[in-house]
Amino acid sequence: MRNAFVALLILAAVLFAVAYRRGDDTHKKAVQTGRDMFVNVLPILAAAFTVAGLLQTVLPGEALSRWLGEEAGWRGIVIAPFIGALVQGGPFSFFPLFDAVFRDAVGTGTAIAMITGWAMHNVGHLPFEFAFLGPRFVVLKLAAVILVPPLSGTIAHFLFG
Repeated sequence: MRNAFVALLILAAVLFAVAYRRGDDTHKKAVQTGRDMFVNVLPILAAAFTVAGLLQTVLPGEALSRWLGEEAGWRGIVIAPFIGALVQGGPFSFFPLFDAVFRDAVGTGTAIAMITGWAMHNVGHLPFEFAFLGPRFVVLKLAAVILVPPLSGTIAHFLFG
């Protein structure tokens, strides 16, 4: 996580320098926009970390390992995308939850399948997709990507597991 933080700081410094060189106070507006985004996201982060901490203490680790760990084998890779699809929220809530609850309890293939399932099949997106894109689009999208999470989990299991 430290490397990502350093990389983001460097990127922010470079972008700030570019905005500053424009000479039109763009850099000030950028800092204000970033501050506003931070203030808006902070409650979500606090709630996500609280939920992640509580789930870590409430969910039995042995049950997670049995269903999603290395010993679960193919069962974990098949179940994980459904669990990922059910977890609501954006990356601010999903990744702290995944890190606290699942990271040490699941195998590599299962982790990849769960994260891919969350990204591609998130059930919280379905009402918006149906409303804005229509049922035909939703059915076509799901048909096109339904096997991607377990397939990616299987590939990850064989390559890195």
